[in-house]
Amino acid sequence: MKRILLTCLLALLLGFLLFFPDQALACAGSGLLLWYKNLVPVLLPFMFLSNLLIRLDCVLLLTGLIHPLLGRLFGTSLYGSYAVLAGFLFGCPMGAKVTGDLLSQNLICEEEAGYLVSFVNNLSPAFIISFAVHQNLGIPSLTGPTLCILYGAPLLWALLCRIRRRSSFREFIPKKKASKVPEKLELIDACILDGVVNIAKIGGYILLFSLMAGVLGLLPGNLAPLKNILGASLEITAGVQAVSQSALSFPVKYLCLLALCSFGGICGLMQTLSVCPMNPAGLRQYLKAKAAILGLCLLLACLFLFL
Repeated sequence: MKRILLTCLLALLLGFLLFFPDQALACAGSGLLLWYKNLVPVLLPFMFLSNLLIRLDCVLLLTGLIHPLLGRLFGTSLYGSYAVLAGFLFGCPMGAKVTGDLLSQNLICEEEAGYLVSFVNNLSPAFIISFAVHQNLGIPSLTGPTLCILYGAPLLWALLCRIRRRSSFREFIPKKKASKVPEKLELIDACILDGVVNIAKIGGYILLFSLMAGVLGLLPGNLAPLKNILGASLEITAGVQAVSQSALSFPVKYLCLLALCSFGGICGLMQTLSVCPMNPAGLRQYLKAKAAILGLCLLLACLFLFL
């Protein structure tokens, strides 16, 4: 059944490219421009430098100041605190990417990796402030409340998980991989290649979902509600724009926008899986955590709007 659905989807996209070349070119160009102008300059240098910091074991110099607080609150290890810092500063999918890198280098255990990726993989502050609030909502005064809601929900979830677990990952002993001096140049080459490969994966998913959005645009006007719902769930950028331009009342519009930003879209999920592969059990755990964080986000938003 899955193969049949995948075949139909690919045939639909091929038909879109063949029979609607102008629309397909516009959608592909829009997606690639978004990737080139907004993601490559930010994520590629960070991917390279972060991977190099991890492999050279320089992370502790950055996390030494914040770990006493994060370790006490969330029970993270020294290296796990770096994933928290990176995830909240640089956004999805960098939280998952850093977590996967730490796990691959045996610097955190699998249990901590699953715990971290459940709450550190969020949208970046720059995207929320400049694009979602200022550019689309057009209400700069909502910047503070929006950041508090979108970041408060995953932090609250992490605290709840920490209380339920009643244990810390700080007892885990990292198995550091030694790096000899003559291999440093090869290590830099490997980190650059890793960054290029992963940023190319992200660009590929953005291109694919941009074409899907173009196919949705061909649906007749009487299916506008379906087009809006599907389009918003596919890709976060288009979703935020669609919600902001809708005729919904402000409370409903604001709740929908926060829900989209909390969930991140299907494209964001695929990007996360591309940089941090998960087994079926890990994926189910991740989706359950995202659903719980979405619920907490809406609860905080309702308290803000109506109280």
